[in-house]
Formats: sequence, structure tokens, C-alpha cells
Amino acid sequence: MTRTVLALSALAVLLATSPSMAETGDATRGEAIAQQQCARCHDISRGGAFKKMPPSFQAIAIYRTEPDIWARIIAPSPHAAMPEMVWALTPQEVQDVLAYIRSLDGPVTIQGQ
Repeated sequence: MTRTVLALSALAVLLATSPSMAETGDATRGEAIAQQQCARCHDISRGGAFKKMPPSFQAIAIYRTEPDIWARIIAPSPHAAMPEMVWALTPQEVQDVLAYIRSLDGPVTIQGQ
């Protein structure tokens, strides 16, 4: 509980100090970070499989808002298997990952079609 409160506090500070989170992130760096930190569970590629758990970054980009993505990175649901990345990523790295995810929001070509 205390970790979640701290994580949400950190999120509030980050949101208050950044006018647009994706504007300050670097999608290229975000992709590299995602490859190291996220690809073990998530499909991080453009056109990644649209599955429910864990969702692909493509699905996250299309179906989630920026604040929701931030919240789920910093303090995921206590019932989720995802670790709290607030302890693994710096605020800049979170911005970079968010920028990468947002870069995937667009038309998708499904593999095999």
C-alpha cells in the first residue's frame, strides 16, 4: 500500500511538471528501453498481436490515453503481474517509453493480410 501511495505521488509530481509527456520523450530511446524492460512479456513491435494479457504496445497505443499509460507504468493494478516500473525506470525513461508507445498509434497492417 505504501509503495502504491509513493508511486502515485511520484506520478502526480511528474504529471504536474510536464505539459505533454510524449513531447519530452524520445521514441527511439523508448523502444530500446522497452526492448530491455518490457519485451519479455509485451509484444512491443508495430502491428503486435492484439491480445488481452499482457497487451501489445500497439493495442496500448490505440486503446489507452497518455495519463492511463503513465499510471499503469508507474503503479499498475495490484492484481496485475506487471512490476511497478517506478522502481526500475527514471522519469525520463518513462517519458521515452511513453513516446515510443504513442508513436505506434496509427493505422496497422495485420501480418499475413
